[in-house]
Amino acid sequence: MHASIVNTQVAAALRGEFGDVHSTGRTAGTELFVNPLMAMYFTADLDGLARHVHYLDGLERTRTPMEVALAIEAYREGLDRTRARRAIPH
Repeated sequence: MHASIVNTQVAAALRGEFGDVHSTGRTAGTELFVNPLMAMYFTADLDGLARHVHYLDGLERTRTPMEVALAIEAYREGLDRTRARRAIPH
């Protein structure tokens, strides 16, 4: 009966749209953030992706978002170099 908000946002990302994009009237009056990477999120092979996460062992015992953040931070602290943190623009 209604177009899926998630699916229309992913379709917008596939079209190369970015930012506050509304593909359905259901989102009128709200602020959205279409990221071009959204299309990849729904098409990635999870097992293949996980093989490239160097801190996966540190995540195995986590149960809460805070534990995940701490595991990632511990991994980052062990690196010689890291990129500076910055906000996602929108």
